[in-house]
Amino acid sequence: MNKIHKIRAITIGVNSPKGTSQNLETLLKFFVKERDQLLKKERVQLRTSRITLSPLNITHPVNDASIQSTATWLTKISNILGIRWFCIPFNFVEQDFEQTMVNPIANLVKKFPNSFVNLIIADDKTINVNSVNSSAQLIKNLSINTNNGFDNFRVGVSSNCNPYTPFFPFSYHQDQDGFSLALEVLELFHRILLDEKNIQTNKLRLKFIDALSSELFFMQEFGNELEERTGLKFYGIDSSLAPFPDGSDSVALLMESLGLDSFGSSGTLFFTSFMTNIINSAFEKSQAQKVGFNGVMYSVLEDDYLALAVKNKKLSIDSLLLYSTVCGCGIDMVPVPGNIFLEEISSLILDTAALSIALKKPLGTRILPIPGKNANELTDFNYDFLVDTRVMEIKNQAIYLRNLPTKISNLGKP
Repeated sequence: MNKIHKIRAITIGVNSPKGTSQNLETLLKFFVKERDQLLKKERVQLRTSRITLSPLNITHPVNDASIQSTATWLTKISNILGIRWFCIPFNFVEQDFEQTMVNPIANLVKKFPNSFVNLIIADDKTINVNSVNSSAQLIKNLSINTNNGFDNFRVGVSSNCNPYTPFFPFSYHQDQDGFSLALEVLELFHRILLDEKNIQTNKLRLKFIDALSSELFFMQEFGNELEERTGLKFYGIDSSLAPFPDGSDSVALLMESLGLDSFGSSGTLFFTSFMTNIINSAFEKSQAQKVGFNGVMYSVLEDDYLALAVKNKKLSIDSLLLYSTVCGCGIDMVPVPGNIFLEEISSLILDTAALSIALKKPLGTRILPIPGKNANELTDFNYDFLVDTRVMEIKNQAIYLRNLPTKISNLGKP
């Protein structure tokens, strides 16, 4: 079987630029030059390059001037280097996400189409409820900025996520400038399934682990060499099963190929856990550096067959939360009615954050209220990373948020 090496993203992490950024620009130009030479040498396909920062509000005031200045520089360097997207994270766990900060961050998303925003509202112990509420307000405000609700594609609310995660929008940096790799490995598993029909599950598991560990070993060597060439620190690899709406790179299709009647049926949770275990086992075997989620990503608007399951009403937000207990991601790329209540947005974020703390795993929330659309109506996007599906149903019931304290800690402990 011929090796196909694919990288979804090389994400460069830098500290928020202060004063002159000329040295940083020179360093990034050199990195891109060496990266391209190494990609060609090793015959690796790269889909996107990205830049993420350390949380901006830790070193800068959250206002229009500081955000616009940072985003302008990032846009400039991204255009020069051919970098598609940049992420500006904000850490609102200890520091409250005040309502006065909503408009400056909303303006960032509106004015800079290549920007992503990561709103960190929970760590491994604490959820900041005030920050959850402001995040919901931001999502609601941005939903009416376009006719199809597209802008919230670039806004994530993250819980218990570690630095160096290469997948956007749940990305942020800390410490020494460096980079991480997000892989594309779905095709690797699909090809094994085509070659090994009617194989027993345990033997299939071993073949999956062998193939993925080999790929991880290769990518670890790739990252090490790129570090040696450039001086930027290599932080590691996220080998999550991440879909792309091209008709074949589908996580839901993989699950059905493993033996499900249809995605969302009983057994979906089992196969989700099965594949997550394979990823973790492959890392143990390869000894590759691990960063990010490294799980199964159920991103509704990025997976053709997942979108089909939603169209066929075989998937709900509750089932996505259930699958999040054994996979990566959380509630990701989920279209919801435009008239969703703020309290329900906040409650969905709180549910995801509670799971992340109780299970000690990174999770995120990325929902897209679709203006003028009700449940079961179709979305209308025209974008290479998105596929259309039905707007998912919500309950129009939520937590009465005024009864909650400002911060909640130690969830899930006896």
